[in-house]
Amino acid sequence: MNKQFHGTIKSADLDIPQKQSAIALSRSCLNSTKLSTELFGTAREVVIAHEGEEYRLCITRNEKLILIK
Repeated sequence: MNKQFHGTIKSADLDIPQKQSAIALSRSCLNSTKLSTELFGTAREVVIAHEGEEYRLCITRNEKLILIK
């Protein structure tokens, strides 16, 4: 069950399990192998348009991902 968090949490106010829960609510986890295959196909770079800006997501020579604005 996905819960949405609205508000501000200060890390000093939370114990470790609560911090992990707050982090989990603010991000999505995707299987990188499947995602990479779907996004890149045979290319080494994709362009992502986000809020009027273009970003390039690239696969490096060392098979790492790098995001460039």
